[in-house]
Amino acid sequence: MARSQPRILILGGGYAGLHLARLCATHFSRIASITLIDASDHWCERIRFHQLAAGQELPRYAYAQMLSSLNVEFVQAQVESIQPKERCVIARSCNGNLGAIDYDYLVLALGSRIVAPPGLQSMLTLNDAAQAEIIHDRLKAISKPKVLLVGAGLSGLECAFELAETYPEARITLADSGRLKPMNQPGGFSWEAIQYLQAAAERLGIDWRSDSRAIASSNEVVTFADGTAEAFDLCVLTVGFRPSPLISAAGLEVDERGCALVETDLSCKGYPEVLAIGDCAAISTASSGPLRMSCAAALPAAIGAVNTLVARLNGELAPEFAFHYVFRNVSIGRHDGLIQFVSSHDIPMSEIWTGRKAAEWKDFICKCTVAELGLGEEPLMPHEPPQNIFPGLLAMQKLYETPRRSGEMRTEHGFTTG
Repeated sequence: MARSQPRILILGGGYAGLHLARLCATHFSRIASITLIDASDHWCERIRFHQLAAGQELPRYAYAQMLSSLNVEFVQAQVESIQPKERCVIARSCNGNLGAIDYDYLVLALGSRIVAPPGLQSMLTLNDAAQAEIIHDRLKAISKPKVLLVGAGLSGLECAFELAETYPEARITLADSGRLKPMNQPGGFSWEAIQYLQAAAERLGIDWRSDSRAIASSNEVVTFADGTAEAFDLCVLTVGFRPSPLISAAGLEVDERGCALVETDLSCKGYPEVLAIGDCAAISTASSGPLRMSCAAALPAAIGAVNTLVARLNGELAPEFAFHYVFRNVSIGRHDGLIQFVSSHDIPMSEIWTGRKAAEWKDFICKCTVAELGLGEEPLMPHEPPQNIFPGLLAMQKLYETPRRSGEMRTEHGFTTG
């Protein structure tokens, strides 16, 4: 029997998926059924997992409680396969039962996870809150632990700084494959930023191994490509983020990492009823270039997805998704930080903020994210940004504006709302 309302099915309850569920509830709750599927029963701030690893408390938000008040159905299940030709997904419930869930519109918000390459599978990661807490428990159990962090991206940097500040007696080593150098390209840092990060590492007693690519790990020893080795009590892999393999297995077009290739309206190529957002999507815009995996890109993409769904339900042409970068945040413990201001294409400028001012700004951004998800109060801006950054900030603010709405929305099923 056909449903009386179209179903919008969201796979994944991370930053992008949860934000999308809330937006869909605002726009479609009277004309569509909205379902979110996630393997976990709660949401936690992933961008603060390094704080969990250091023993700090983070709140957990139950999906069922959050979404029931919005008239969004929550299903805790592990998605086993996506079948776009049949317009359904196969999921395994908590009690082990396998079932099919059909949809009219599907949004992939499956995020990303660190996938260890061959030889490094024994390392811990910050893939979820449980693993972050394992890191903390092991650190507490060892006197003067030797901690090796493999990867000097944002996750590796923040974890190294947080652990060094919290455990001054620990020996922290950060293995950088050569990525963290001054570079005038998307995702890079300015010379001033690199100098500050290296000085902070020295102040906190972090041993920074440059040009050290890990190739094997066994018996609590990591071997590097140059033949050197490093012993450890605890090793954490912080690089190698990959999207869910379910996307490529579904036959959807993907890039070399396995991210879904999308059109300018965020729909998957060849499947206008399937959208992809967040880390699992290969999104590129004229104003930003390719988007890197980040919370910063996830929330605006959710708004872009809602705009596309509004257009689909109205039988209209979907608008092109727009995005651009303004700054990047790095926490250096609880009282220090770095804000790297960037161009719209994420290319670093010489302008940076450091110290307590940067730490307060990073905390402000994290709180803004929680507020955007409806889980906290909107914080007050602690400092005014530089004057030359204002145009970019104002343009970024538009990315978070409430998605467009029609005075009367008509669905393909014939229902209307005023």
